[in-house]
Amino acid sequence: MKARLKKRMINKLISTMLLVLFPLTIMANDLPQITPLEQGQEAPYSGILYNPPAVAETIAQREALVAQHNLNLEILEERLRAELGLTIDNLQVDLNACNQNYNQMVAIKDEQIKNLQELALDSNDSHWWLAGGILSGVLITVGILYATK
Repeated sequence: MKARLKKRMINKLISTMLLVLFPLTIMANDLPQITPLEQGQEAPYSGILYNPPAVAETIAQREALVAQHNLNLEILEERLRAELGLTIDNLQVDLNACNQNYNQMVAIKDEQIKNLQELALDSNDSHWWLAGGILSGVLITVGILYATK
């Protein structure tokens, strides 16, 4: 999809550059000279003589090409907007799913922390565990001392 988008953007850039540069190459040559002639009159310079219908056809062709190019640009823009809109919508759905998963995980962790805190606070046997640990440590130490003698 990125390759197609890149190719389309390159085509658009090339088309735009041609439309801009083509008139510049024409302007780089001699400026056009227009001299109306009557039938039988000698031409003041060498060149191609266009009659009014030929000039009108040339102008119409150029205008048609510009209109076609503008239409192609509009179609390309609409297609790109649709594709990018779909991509944005898909990314938004993914983001929403990730946020929902995150919120569920945080809720589960909060519940687990709450349960563990309740267990720790409800347990009144902690002093018995401490006393049992100290007593068994002392007994093991005394047993090792007698066993090594």
